[in-house]
Amino acid sequence: FTDKVFAEASHILVTTKDAEEILKQLKLKIKDDPTKFASLASKHSECPSKNDGGSLGKFKRNQMAPPFDRAVFDKNNPVGTTIGPVQTHFGWHLIYIQKRSLE
Repeated sequence: FTDKVFAEASHILVTTKDAEEILKQLKLKIKDDPTKFASLASKHSECPSKNDGGSLGKFKRNQMAPPFDRAVFDKNNPVGTTIGPVQTHFGWHLIYIQKRSLE
């Protein structure tokens, strides 16, 4: 990975009408626990990444949908925390940031 600006994150994607509320409830259960996040991602996410606990692996800035990208690369959102719900054109996401380098 030659680009120094990257992140590694997982997400839970929900696209139903009540997605934002569902994710708010899941966030209360998860808090900032990566094991709970992965478990709930495998049960609730509508993305194929659910088979890997929601993991999206490593990615560079601007590889994800803009609102998702802004949330992950915002230095005010600490690594090791659950952020969201964040809305993109795919639906609503909870995001867990595992690693991030902004340098």
